[in-house]
This record gives sequence, C-alpha cells and structure tokens, in this order.
Amino acid sequence: MFQNLLQPLSPLAQGLIVAATAMVFSLVFGPVMRRVGTRLHVVDVPNQRSSHTQIVPRTGGVAIILAMICTMALMGKPTAPLLVAMGLGAMGSIVSFIDDFVSLSSLVRLLVHLGVAAVSIFMIQLHLRELALPFWTLPFPYWVGLAVAALFVTGFINFFNFMDGINGIAASQGIVGAATLAVLLAMGGAGNSVLVSAALVGGCLGFLPYNFPRATMFMGDMGSTTIGFSLAMLTLIGARHWPWVACLLPLGVFIYDATFTLFKRLLRGENVLKAHREHHYQLLIRSGWSHLRVTLLQVGLMLLCSAAALVYATRDDSLTRLFVLLGVLTMFAAYSVFVHRHFARRGNDKTPKETTQPVPSPESA
Repeated sequence: MFQNLLQPLSPLAQGLIVAATAMVFSLVFGPVMRRVGTRLHVVDVPNQRSSHTQIVPRTGGVAIILAMICTMALMGKPTAPLLVAMGLGAMGSIVSFIDDFVSLSSLVRLLVHLGVAAVSIFMIQLHLRELALPFWTLPFPYWVGLAVAALFVTGFINFFNFMDGINGIAASQGIVGAATLAVLLAMGGAGNSVLVSAALVGGCLGFLPYNFPRATMFMGDMGSTTIGFSLAMLTLIGARHWPWVACLLPLGVFIYDATFTLFKRLLRGENVLKAHREHHYQLLIRSGWSHLRVTLLQVGLMLLCSAAALVYATRDDSLTRLFVLLGVLTMFAAYSVFVHRHFARRGNDKTPKETTQPVPSPESA
C-alpha cells in the first residue's frame, strides 16, 4: 500500500519507518494477545525450573508476528521468495502455537523445523555456496550447501527457543541481531530483506515493554521459533552479499551459549533433549543475579558481537578478520570462565524467583 512512498528514501530511512510501524503494531497487539492468552489459558505455570512466581501468558510472540505481517503487507514488496518464506514460516509457527497448548515431543518439533527449513531453503535457493574463513575458503557442492543451511536453520530455531528463558533476553537478541543484519543487508543492496529485518526489530521493540524488566507476557514457543527462523534465514540471505561468518556474528551470543552447553552436556553423558538449567545465563540466575542484570550483560555481549560483524564484513583483509574472530572467541572464553567460576562459588540448585506482574483472571481480563 505504501511501497511507493518508501522508494525515494534511503535504505536507512526506509528501515527506520518500517521498524517504527512494526513497533506500534506490536504495542497495540500486545494487550490483545495477553488477554487472548489468559482466556485460552495459554500460560506459563511456574515449576521447579521456573525463574518466575506468577502465571504469565505466553502469547507475546503472536503480537510480534502479527506486527511483522501487517507492516510488510503495508510497506513490503510482495515478491515470490518473501511469500514462500512467510508461508513456510507460518507452518512452523502454527506447530509451535499448538505446542503452547499441548506439549509436543522434542522429536516431532525437530522434524517439523527441519522440514520447514529444508523446503524453504530449496524453494528460495538459499543454499550456502561456501564457508569463507580468514586465509581459507571451503566451497560447498549444492546438496552439501543445502544440508548445512537446513541444519543451521533448524539448530538456530531450537537455540533461540532454548535461550528464551529470562525477561528480555530473546527480544533483545531479536532487536540487536535483526538491526545489525538490516545494516549488513542494506549495505549489500538486499532490498526487501532489509524491510523484513527492520520489521522484526520493531516487533521485538514493541513487545519488550511487556517482557522487560518485569514480565506481564512471555514470547512463547510460537514467538521464539518464528524469530529464530527469521534470523537464521536472514543470515543466509546476507551470505549472498557478505561472508556468512559476518552474518552469524550478530547472533553469536545465542549460538555460542547453546553450542557450548550442548557439548558440555554431551560430555557428561546427559540427555540433551531433556530440559535443564545449564546455560550461562541460567547459571548466573542460579548464582543470585537478577533478570535485569543478566539481560543487560547479554545485550552488552550482543553489541560487541554486532560491532565485530560490521568490522568483519567491511574489512576485506584476512588478517583483520582473523583478529576479529580471535577477539570474539577470547571474549566468549573469558565469559565462560567467569560464569562457571562464579557459579562454583555462589551457585545453588535453586533458581531465584523473579517477581512478575500477576495476570488477571479471564473474567477480569
């Protein structure tokens, strides 16, 4: 509807307008979805693993998704790849919404995510062509590039879902990660993908007041899986213009934490599909840190990763890129050492409860 009004503007101006529009939509949809979640009893009930004390609706992700859809309908260009990605992404979202009602098995969710990722990448031809590292480039045959891309998207969907465990952390990754990807995509001339990234930024910004610093609503599996899918697909689009590593760095905090914890549990012989409290952010919470403090630390790490991504993309010499990667890895190693030593001194088996704003009954909602 308003596509022609955006055309004369710079990519930065277009992105800001789209993000602001999506934020307004998300802010408006938020209370509506909170009420829907309460009435349909799509809520998070505290248990022994929870970091909260009150029953909280987990339909906030629907507000983000609706905000993105409405914004792109008004301002986006209805290209075939965009429609295919949105349609297939919606299938995964529906399964996740069902999971918010009735818990599905981990295997069912994993197979759905893998199917959606593989079909989306095949239909849009977003297979990875190569893995370009400093001083070394590994080209991928078509089917290898397709498989690696599908496994990455599936993995990151679940990584994002795993990391969505305290107030503001997932929305912050959506904001910082999507904003950095929007800049990279704009610099690469990726067009409509810039608007998708900007709409994701705005949707998460509009959701944030309902989730941080106090939570009146959670994102839910529908929100976390859809945002994870969107961010992962945007990195594959970015890989058409920049080294894929540069597009992965803005998501580095979630990728590192989830991967580190996965291998740590594998080495212990634990069931990696079973719920746990071993992520870095969870160990800090178990050491007595507040949600506010942990999330702000995470945001700081995200911003450093995003700065590294921009340097990696814009500096076309291998030595600089190598120093950037080594710097990020050193930062993560120091982060792991700090968290695990801190937990060894002050951690316990109980998760401190974060006060949440109580949810009204369906009659009063």
